Amino acid sequence: MFFFTSGLMLLAQQRANVQPGVISVYQKGLQGIGPDFGNNPASENFYSQMRDKFAAMGIDQKLQLKDIEGSIYVNDKFEPGIIFFKGEEERKLFMRYNAFNDEFEIKNSDLKGERALALFKNKDISCLLGSATFSYMSHMDKKGESAESYLKELLVTGDYRLLEQQKKKFKEGKKAKTSHAVSFPHRFVDEVHYYIQVGEKVPMYAPSKKKELIALLHVGHQESVKKFIKEKGIDIKTQKGLTNVLIFAGNL
Repeated sequence: MFFFTSGLMLLAQQRANVQPGVISVYQKGLQGIGPDFGNNPASENFYSQMRDKFAAMGIDQKLQLKDIEGSIYVNDKFEPGIIFFKGEEERKLFMRYNAFNDEFEIKNSDLKGERALALFKNKDISCLLGSATFSYMSHMDKKGESAESYLKELLVTGDYRLLEQQKKKFKEGKKAKTSHAVSFPHRFVDEVHYYIQVGEKVPMYAPSKKKELIALLHVGHQESVKKFIKEKGIDIKTQKGLTNVLIFAGNL
């Protein structure tokens, strides 16, 4: 578990304006998850999901990470990072992003023997890993449903913000039934989604249709952006295309 010295604990209470005996969001967030999440919460959660999946299919199979191609992590090794609380730097830690479970695993050092915990998910807590900022936030997904997850900031321009959601999906393997068929191993595959935030509005999934994308922008910018996309032949299905569109719109 995350431990603070008594001085840091007092500081946390003062910043959060918490009376004695009350657990603040700040304290819950930076003390971590607790011992009930185990040494590797990501792997335990993964195995639990896979066991349930195979059990539902009537398959008795013990699945291990070594049996699966790819990784559940965006960065396999723990790297130096910074935790922020309400935009203010709070602590430097070693971390890696588990895109399968959408969580940050944190350690005080990069030593292999040290226990890793999953960072408490809270909208007041964000992470800086490398040069990228990850914020846990609400957004509208591809189905138009409200969701919460870590979104990586790619661009801020004018009143617009481009965000990226990095995911790892498990694809079940398939054994060839004949010598002419092809086998596929269990594997993790990357899946990336982009979101656009306008001002303080909830980030919206970036649609692949030009009309729907333009509708997300400020009304006064829509006609100019429409012409820009057509004249430049921009592919809005790519990160580069979305970046160019938002830079243009952000400078109108």
